[in-house]
Amino acid sequence: MKRINNIVLLLGLIACSSISCKDITVTPQIATPESTRMWQLTWLDQATCRPPCWQNITPGLTGRDKALSILENMSGVEITYNKKDGLTWYFGTKREGGNITASAEGIVSSIRLGSTNEDLQLNGVVAAYDFPKYVQPFDCRDGWCATALIYPDLGMLLEVFVTNENEDNAAPQIEILPETIVYRVYFIKPGIEDTLNFLRSENSLLTIDMEWKGYGEYP
Repeated sequence: MKRINNIVLLLGLIACSSISCKDITVTPQIATPESTRMWQLTWLDQATCRPPCWQNITPGLTGRDKALSILENMSGVEITYNKKDGLTWYFGTKREGGNITASAEGIVSSIRLGSTNEDLQLNGVVAAYDFPKYVQPFDCRDGWCATALIYPDLGMLLEVFVTNENEDNAAPQIEILPETIVYRVYFIKPGIEDTLNFLRSENSLLTIDMEWKGYGEYP
């Protein structure tokens, strides 16, 4: 229970320090079977297109107004923020939802989906999209590291929270396992430079230097 509480606290902190404080509200709720898997179904189990496309919305190509129209026609979606700079919504419960950011020109620049339910393991994503190419911790605090698992060719990043065994050291030591829980997925324009620019804009990360070497400890 302490582990879960720490992760939920971190989810709230990271949400307010990254894209927007209008992210998923961490509120204890009993989620229905339909809602608990909605964020996962739409990009993993029953995807309509391949990343970075999600629900026929593609970063760098799809207009913000077109994305709004698609969301408005999705069952169970409740839009909570609708401005020129982006969109935010829930999938029928505050425990899972998404966010779209848009450029000044009105084009979708990134898509984020996330859930506070511990029901998606990394091995489930690997079965669909293979292994990531890079592993990059970007926010370590209180014995945990928010870590990006990066698929630059797909324009996809997974966000996981793992224990930091070197809490008192500047260099974190983490472990990525098949059962590591995935809490968020981001879709952006493909390419390592676009990935690095995205991470820099959100977290001031200067480099991506840990290549995927299989399940186990990093670095």
